[in-house]
Amino acid sequence: MRTIYLIILTLLLLPAVCPAGDQQPYPFDDPYQATVFGTPAKMRYVFENPVRPEVRAIRIEGRRVPEVFSYSRDMFFTTALQDGPAPLIFVIAGTGAEHNSAKMVFLTRLFHEAGFHVAALSSPTHMNFVVSASGHGVPGFVPFDVADLDRVMGWIREELAEECAITGYSLAGYSLGGLHAAFLAEMDERTNEFGFDRVVMINPPVSLIRSVNRLDSWLTGENLNRVTVHQQIQDYLDQFSDYYLNADVTDLDDDFLFRMITDIGLDQRDLKTLIGAAFRISSASMIFTSDVCLRAEYLVPPDHYPLKVGDPLLPYARQAFNVSFGHYLDEYLLPFLRYLDPATTREEVIRLSGLEAIRSYLEGADKVRVVGSRDDVILDESDVRFLTEVFGDRAQLFEHGGHCGNLMHPDFVLALKGMVQP
Repeated sequence: MRTIYLIILTLLLLPAVCPAGDQQPYPFDDPYQATVFGTPAKMRYVFENPVRPEVRAIRIEGRRVPEVFSYSRDMFFTTALQDGPAPLIFVIAGTGAEHNSAKMVFLTRLFHEAGFHVAALSSPTHMNFVVSASGHGVPGFVPFDVADLDRVMGWIREELAEECAITGYSLAGYSLGGLHAAFLAEMDERTNEFGFDRVVMINPPVSLIRSVNRLDSWLTGENLNRVTVHQQIQDYLDQFSDYYLNADVTDLDDDFLFRMITDIGLDQRDLKTLIGAAFRISSASMIFTSDVCLRAEYLVPPDHYPLKVGDPLLPYARQAFNVSFGHYLDEYLLPFLRYLDPATTREEVIRLSGLEAIRSYLEGADKVRVVGSRDDVILDESDVRFLTEVFGDRAQLFEHGGHCGNLMHPDFVLALKGMVQP
């Protein structure tokens, strides 16, 4: 599962490499191309002195961790500290992403260049976070995930305060991490735990469920010509492998990957499928991890426990690839929440996973800002209308860029830096 995950995400999350030079406008006006191709290497923002982030770890002593996940007992995060006093900004990754993914490293360098101490966190839906820090072990329910993030951020603050002077706190997150940031801001308004100066949502969903249903709709049997999600992913891998074997490869770098997915000639259905598959791989990893941690017997039969390091996991991955988030909600998450509180309804879970639930707070929260794109593929017209109505001039939405596609473009970087300044 991990190999496929890395290859697909590498294709979708091409990291930042950019020569200095003329700034060109963002090139893709097709939102699906933008989402998959990102910002071409030669157009990306160039850091003058890019900081080298430091990976750190926190361990919850006494926490029960399945043997198959023993390598992930510690919760890993990344920091980049200033030499002198500075505000600390927490950065939260998108669905299934790790603290040191390509986008997170880019954002870490960006906010460090803007003058912040930076602490970058994995998404609460990432396997390492679920194993090492999740309070319930059942990710995907926003109130639980936000509570977990708040607790972890407190631990990190305590650790960093011993080695650097912190003059204030801010918060940012992209994609699902952006939605989490909004809920953390609302929570902090009640608890005054951090007193955030600035909170920036980067390409957030307005409704988690609406956005994931949109992504899952691109992986239905009808859209995939009756093949399974696993078969479709394997087909793409075969195409990429054939291209690699016949290409004149001098460096397996970002330019090669960009050229490969361009030359293969993917059509819009392929691009939608790749975007949906990237999300499905993330959610499959999340569901499998939760299932094993709780011994829920959703994917893993009871007589297969306990899983050990070295056990073949591909059979479970094949099963997980065909589980949509809607199925996860109805068959796993909702029954768990009803076990905790029998009065829980599906409608309430959906409501609490969208920004509409905190609309009144967001309308008056001058500190909370949005940077994104009007053609973001995880948004529909009502979502864009929500962002423009609620945030007004606190939202900067580019006409084109898809979902985080233009995040590394200089215009987007300039907007982000402007949003985090007091």
